Amino acid sequence: MIGGILVALGILHIIFYRSEVLKKSPSKLIRAGDFWSRYEKIGRVGEGGMGVVYEARDRFLERKVAVKKLRDQIKGDPEERKRFISEARLVARLRHENIVEIYSIVEEGMDLYLVFEFVKGKTLQQILKESGRLDFPAAGRIFHSVCRAVDYAHRQGVVHRDIKPSNIMVGEGNTVKVMDFGVAGQAKSTLVKTQSSVLAGTPVYMAPEADGDQIRRESDIFSLGVCFFEMLTGKLPFEGEGNAFLVHKVQGKRLKISSLGIPGLPTTALDEIFDKALNPDPEKRYHGVGELWAQIVALAPKV
Repeated sequence: MIGGILVALGILHIIFYRSEVLKKSPSKLIRAGDFWSRYEKIGRVGEGGMGVVYEARDRFLERKVAVKKLRDQIKGDPEERKRFISEARLVARLRHENIVEIYSIVEEGMDLYLVFEFVKGKTLQQILKESGRLDFPAAGRIFHSVCRAVDYAHRQGVVHRDIKPSNIMVGEGNTVKVMDFGVAGQAKSTLVKTQSSVLAGTPVYMAPEADGDQIRRESDIFSLGVCFFEMLTGKLPFEGEGNAFLVHKVQGKRLKISSLGIPGLPTTALDEIFDKALNPDPEKRYHGVGELWAQIVALAPKV
């Protein structure tokens, strides 16, 4: 008799559950195989080498997310698609307070989506454009968080390959998050094969050896050096355009902070740091992010 009662209660529970689900509006129901039925598109945030970026809301978990729909050139080649997904899965395992988290990788037919943590704030690129250079303490605080993120990723075997101010978010409460670890580099590597004019990275921030197929931690350190130089001076370390710029970078001919006349900077010591961080020979650079940061913090222990 007890068994019969339990079965009857189970049937009633199923009937009640189905009726409650059917009462819900269609927007609350997640249909299998329909990406945009789960994610409500709020607006277009921007467009880059990887594809179009949207601000969206996860209807199921009721939280904001960032969605990147990848370009056709990336999703169309089966081998490159497989490589991209494999790398995205590797990056998705990174868990650090200064790294934007990848929530999911979604394939839907030929479309490929990456769903990221949404960070409310501004990119470092926007901050530098609006406010100009930062003073040494402010630059140091942001740069420390970036170094922590990159150092952690390197320890997990992940090289960023496209560190630049537009990939660094400064959110509410001055939280700093680095975006696109490894994934941006893989996406742009794919574009290189389909568009000869596209490099696998952003040239003004790339190490000389990164123009080829080398993937090494020292390339990220070069990019970090360029970012920190720009944060302190409001300028890029290498002048010129096109071939002139590339020649200066390959030959290590850069602006010296001591020549810029910026007050409040330990110019001689900083020039020594940048001489090493921006050396065109990766073997002569800092070999670890911690080593670079230790030299910077030694100049201002309170940073």
